Amino acid sequence: MSLLAAVARGRSSTVASRAALAQRSPLALRQARRQLGDSVVGPPMTDLGANAKYALQFFTKNPMSYGEFKQQCVSLRIFALAAVNLGICCALFCDPPKSSYWMRMSPTFYYSHLKALLVGGPSPVFLTEKAEQTDVPGIVQQLTTLRRLESAGSDSEDE
Repeated sequence: MSLLAAVARGRSSTVASRAALAQRSPLALRQARRQLGDSVVGPPMTDLGANAKYALQFFTKNPMSYGEFKQQCVSLRIFALAAVNLGICCALFCDPPKSSYWMRMSPTFYYSHLKALLVGGPSPVFLTEKAEQTDVPGIVQQLTTLRRLESAGSDSEDE
């Protein structure tokens, strides 16, 4: 028997088995469905009033089933996340870090950024243009021979 005939026979039996499987699949799928608890039960996340009711029940009422306990936890999670974020923001506002990055990028520095953009800031610390011509070899010779610059004046205490 040739290889081509074997492939054709295998394909035809595969088609027949797929058709038989399609007839039985609704029953098979119903029996093989896994109950993982991922179905949506309870109010949507946007309904804060109903979620607040379940979140308060977490502290006051013992759940009668796992589904009720899970809904209490899901509802409590929304408010716990908001409380933690609010606490972190308040802590940063009341006691900010001492780093220079935070001093320059904190929300309280936004006014200074806006003012510098509109009005202009103070003169920069570093040079913005090239300095006038300086006699570098002469300065080096003065520092190596005299250990001071002649234009700087005397460092003795008598004068």
